[in-house]
Amino acid sequence: MNSERIVVALDGMGGDNPPYVSVKAAQLISEDNIEIILVGDKDKISPLLKDKRENIALVDCKKYISMEEKISTSLLKEKENTMRKILSFLKEKKADVAVSAGNTAVFVTYAISELGMIKGVDRPAIAVLLPNAVGSVTIFLDVGANVNTKPLHLFQSALMGTLYAKIVFDVKNPKVGLLNIGSESTKGDELRREAYKKIEENKDINFIGNIEGQELFTGKADIVITDGFTGNVVLKVSEGITRSFKTILIKELRSSLLGKIGILLVKNNLRKFAKKADYAEYGGGILLGVNGNVIISHGRSSPRALYNAIKLGEKIVKSKFLEKLKNFMEGN
Repeated sequence: MNSERIVVALDGMGGDNPPYVSVKAAQLISEDNIEIILVGDKDKISPLLKDKRENIALVDCKKYISMEEKISTSLLKEKENTMRKILSFLKEKKADVAVSAGNTAVFVTYAISELGMIKGVDRPAIAVLLPNAVGSVTIFLDVGANVNTKPLHLFQSALMGTLYAKIVFDVKNPKVGLLNIGSESTKGDELRREAYKKIEENKDINFIGNIEGQELFTGKADIVITDGFTGNVVLKVSEGITRSFKTILIKELRSSLLGKIGILLVKNNLRKFAKKADYAEYGGGILLGVNGNVIISHGRSSPRALYNAIKLGEKIVKSKFLEKLKNFMEGN
């Protein structure tokens, strides 16, 4: 591969609306230095690729994993599907990054199986970008890759999140917080109390202590660490609140004439708010810890959101983050 050219292996059949979203996201990429390997059912994708692009290569693959699929022995043995295909391109160094908006649990399992873990990391973690009140983003992990979490895993997440913030987002001395039910070091269950001690002792982590739920979106911490079960619940609750708030607000505004006039005046602002508050629009999350650049997008990602995921992948590759993470974790 040309060192200046970024090759993205994209799951054409991932997400809630395949292959439309993946195709449209690929077509939004106009940069000459980004090549898309679009993997999916040729019969379904070709009609949507009327506007031929030289930077999009279509690889036919009829089989794909549905969003409802559960992990099973037969599924793990399955070798010919779009997720396996894009990960094989990554493993064989035919691509620099693999992106899918498909079934998260299956994609994470396949990524671990195909790529393996980097030295010094026991379990992977999905790190997403959350909007915050200070106008930047907060790196939040883990949101579902590891639900059987131990203190060591939270400590490793803090290390990986710190380097991610420094290398990819140029945060000089990122503040790390541990999501907990209180600010005191003695708060929470054994997992969080033990993790607190391990994180606090490491000189490479700028640990500011526990972060409570109401502080998650304030920007108090650049990175917030939690276990995969809690992180996934928090993510879905915040997603639901954003949607509900918008629905309730519009319903109230429509209940009066002045409100209806107000909607006309602020509709663009409401649209912007909805996008800024929706983490899915920020491009998805990186799967930290596996030996490859893997981006996991939300199943309901829009073409623009999946485009942002591709651009995040480009940013990660250009920063040489994976190489630096390997060196960093081997020393810890």
